[in-house]
Amino acid sequence: MSSLRIGFASGVRHAADYLRILGDDPRVELVAVTEEPDAPECMRAASRAAAETAGVPYREAPDALAEAGAVDVVVVCAEPTRHARLALAALGAGAHVLVDKPLATTLADADALVAAAERAGRVCAVVNRTHAPALRRARAWVDAGHIGLPRHLDLEFFASGAHFGTSVERPELVVDRELSGGGELMNFLGYLADAVHHLTGLATREVHAFAAPLFLPTHVEAGVEDAAVVTLALERGVTATITLGRIPYAPGGTPTTSSIRLLGSHGHAVVDDEQPAVTRFGADGTTTSAPDAGQVALEAYLRHVVDALVAGGVPDYTAVDARAAVAVIDAAYRSLETGDVADVR
Repeated sequence: MSSLRIGFASGVRHAADYLRILGDDPRVELVAVTEEPDAPECMRAASRAAAETAGVPYREAPDALAEAGAVDVVVVCAEPTRHARLALAALGAGAHVLVDKPLATTLADADALVAAAERAGRVCAVVNRTHAPALRRARAWVDAGHIGLPRHLDLEFFASGAHFGTSVERPELVVDRELSGGGELMNFLGYLADAVHHLTGLATREVHAFAAPLFLPTHVEAGVEDAAVVTLALERGVTATITLGRIPYAPGGTPTTSSIRLLGSHGHAVVDDEQPAVTRFGADGTTTSAPDAGQVALEAYLRHVVDALVAGGVPDYTAVDARAAVAVIDAAYRSLETGDVADVR
């Protein structure tokens, strides 16, 4: 296969970036952005706008993409609670699938997607940040033995409340449980669980989480967490502590910032998504920092997915890996409910 025909099932979340990145790849033909005819008008309007911005057709019949054999890959960019249903339909119709994060908002749906991809013999890839250059360098250091055996990880991931109105298409996509499936744990914890698994190669066994709506009126009113502290117990006695949230004043000039401190038996390493960075001082007095680490990771992963599928292979992060992240998120919410440690299922 020398090229990929790609269609989008919904364009509600993150579709603009994915359309731009994939559209710039000469091996990709963007076929259409589709939306379910019975979706609320705001969803149809968002998908229509994404299609118009990208210069591709808009249709209100998402199943027709795969059923007619019109595409090789369906990209699911709906609100999180629709991810599983749309992805299952595309897999059942014979297409490969790329799902916006999270893979699913329930563990049962994540399991269904893993099984469906295996049954169909199709790839179910999931957007993630494991291709971030800093994370890849740190894993190389671990593999080279520079820090010895991993013992503990401290991870931070913060989104700036100042960017909430621009980094999230509509606030309810994060704070309305009917659309998001949860709050910022659902939104961000998967990134950190992925990082832990990527750096250590170990599975998480137990989770203990504390979370609350502490800072932002949108989250307080909706009753969903905007900040959380999560501890993980991994195999072989390795541990991790995660602090995440959407807070009023986050470090850095981009919508999100992330850092990891990895403690090993013979040394330690620090992973900072923002470093190295270039600060550009404009003639008009503006100051910009580049690159946006999230965009770098996204572009790298999407290129990797296209590379793999064009070559007839499988990306290095699929629904199987994403299922492990969903299991950590599931355990975190169960821990919140009980106020105690929760086993990862």
